[in-house]
Amino acid sequence: MSKYEAQDRLLEIMQEVNDLGNEARSIFQQYFPSLAETGDAYGAFTLGSSWNRYDTTLQSLIEQTEEYDEEYEEEEA
Repeated sequence: MSKYEAQDRLLEIMQEVNDLGNEARSIFQQYFPSLAETGDAYGAFTLGSSWNRYDTTLQSLIEQTEEYDEEYEEEEA
């Protein structure tokens, strides 16, 4: 697997994680509505990212892979 294929796969995983969070939210909304509200309030269903820009998350790490490639290419030049 190349770096670019790895980045593509990581993006796919991020989408899968987002989909799972949405699925969990839907289940909570249907069967445990008051807990769904609490979960939404605290971002419990936002599995791969965070509202806090200083948190290290799966999403922020994936975004850094693009910067990592740019830095690596600059070091080689």
